[in-house]
Amino acid sequence: MIFLFIFTQALCGFEDNIYIKIAEDWQSKPFHYFLKGVSIVSHPEFDIIPPILFYTFNKKKIAKDGIFGFAFDIGIVYPLKIGINRQRPSGKSEAWNSSFPSGHTTFTFTQAVIYSHHYPRLKIPLFLYAGLVGFSRVYLARHYPTDVIGGAILGIGIGVAVIKLFD
Repeated sequence: MIFLFIFTQALCGFEDNIYIKIAEDWQSKPFHYFLKGVSIVSHPEFDIIPPILFYTFNKKKIAKDGIFGFAFDIGIVYPLKIGINRQRPSGKSEAWNSSFPSGHTTFTFTQAVIYSHHYPRLKIPLFLYAGLVGFSRVYLARHYPTDVIGGAILGIGIGVAVIKLFD
């Protein structure tokens, strides 16, 4: 029991050090604005747009996977946020908009898994973009590193589940 307490304290201290390094020490105005743009275009609600476009261009299988990924993300992320209710680094937030897991990161990694399954040549750019989205959330002081790591793991898991269930 004492080992778990010590491990938890060490992990929290390590996370705080990483958070401070990224969100406070690495700041530059141009990079801040660039990552703010990344954060805006990666807003989870926008992840419904690619499935609609795929459906419009008669790519129904890809559209269906994208819609299921989006629906699973909503059905899993928001109940987790409400249940865990971890406060954001910037202060108080509503339970549905709490810090863990990072919704931006979860949704982006889910879509990266799904679309790279259908377009394997896009795997590297899709996952680099998803990683950039996750990094932006810490850099912009919206999430702690474990929120982003949890979101990435969750997003990959949801993406793989969608592919396995509907392929």
